[in-house]
Amino acid sequence: MAAVQLMGSRLTRLDIARPGRLRRQAFRTSHQTAGRAEILRKRTTIVSLAAIGVMLMSAACSAENGAGQDIQTEAAEFTSSDGTIVEADGSETIGLAFTYFWYAVHETPEDCPDGYAMALRDVAIMNLPEAKQKYLLQPENRSTYYKMGYALSAKRMIEHNGTPICNIPDAYDDPPHRTVQSSVSFGRDLDGQDSQGDDPASCGTSDFVSPTGEGGIDNELYRVLGCIDSFRRDAEFAGGAMEDYHIGAYRDGEVTTLMEIRGVDDRTNDESVEVGIYSSQDPTPYNSEKDGVPFGSMTVTDNTLWHNKVQGWIVDGELITEPFDLRLKFGWTGRPAEYVIKGARVHLTLNGDGTASGDLAGYFDTRYAYWHNFHNEQGALEVANGFTCPAVYDALQKYSDGYPDPETGKCTAISTAMNITAVPAFVIHPQADQLKRYFLDTREYYGVSMDEIAVADAEPMALVGVGGPPAAASVRKVKEKNDQE
Repeated sequence: MAAVQLMGSRLTRLDIARPGRLRRQAFRTSHQTAGRAEILRKRTTIVSLAAIGVMLMSAACSAENGAGQDIQTEAAEFTSSDGTIVEADGSETIGLAFTYFWYAVHETPEDCPDGYAMALRDVAIMNLPEAKQKYLLQPENRSTYYKMGYALSAKRMIEHNGTPICNIPDAYDDPPHRTVQSSVSFGRDLDGQDSQGDDPASCGTSDFVSPTGEGGIDNELYRVLGCIDSFRRDAEFAGGAMEDYHIGAYRDGEVTTLMEIRGVDDRTNDESVEVGIYSSQDPTPYNSEKDGVPFGSMTVTDNTLWHNKVQGWIVDGELITEPFDLRLKFGWTGRPAEYVIKGARVHLTLNGDGTASGDLAGYFDTRYAYWHNFHNEQGALEVANGFTCPAVYDALQKYSDGYPDPETGKCTAISTAMNITAVPAFVIHPQADQLKRYFLDTREYYGVSMDEIAVADAEPMALVGVGGPPAAASVRKVKEKNDQE
């Protein structure tokens, strides 16, 4: 796309949008009320004015390049006050910033008849006499209950010379992870099949039924995380904690996701549009009520690995995309995580006020689903957030239901569904000569080989400031010192 900048400042789009407040208001009013012919007529006038403005300001137009990734520079454009860019050909580009991106977790009392999944704190006390367990679970004794979990975490790390147990999940046989037993889930039918445990392509998993009765719903990641107390809102222990961590990462600026919908001729029905989804290092603005603030101006990341493009269409105001492979930066509390979701598809309702809401469904690469959601170097999440790495790792392998390995037949991805809300935003692209292509070098952090994380045509990027001084490193040093003595 043509991103207009003034002397490198990302405020330029706004500047261009400010030649006349009354003109913007007139455009918005006309957009809402006039017929399409009238809108196009006004756009033509506006685009002409914008073109003159662009020339006078000598704005730099950036375009991305390389690997067919991106968008061609165009002669002129106009940015309206609702975040919409009117291109020279009269089509619109809609800019959005995600303000919520989290799993669609269906919560009913029937989901977990066996109880919630066991945390490491539960493993620490499970062999104690029943009376002692009840004593520790009393509210006034829970600090001891948690401390026993932390003590077990430290013991395991010492037993393995400080290696995080999440890096070696096969090291312990924890009790099996408790999973969702109900048959109802949010999500999408990703494969066109209503699998009932006998479909080799979905590795023997059984599909859900949607709350409205649609069969064939693929959302096996919900089956794995739906009985973890911290992934639910209704749990007594840590209820809502993981959602708060993830959405908090958006609110505090650690994670930003942008979307562009280009070539929009009609916001209600359009048979062909181009959709881009990008990571950004600029924070999305939020107000004191934790609501996303519209019309922020944010620049797309320079890493083309986190640029995703796909064709789509609009039906009755709902954007729908073709399946595509999504890769986005993610990270909370400094974790080097990513969304790596194969066969992703977006359904997004474009609301009249410029906001948008909907969902994204696809198959989360099983390795990244584990690293992203459950891995923790210091073991604290295993104690406080309702799972153990050995048990949840096994569950992810068991319920993975997509992208079978051609040699082993083992599924390598797990279906998922996530809810999205977004506000209008000004999406700016970096200059072409600023673009790079790199992947995070997480070999040491996750205890994996280069072969497991390498990406074709991308360079490894060393982690900077990730995780802080890990407890694991301290344990390793103590162990090495003791061995020397």
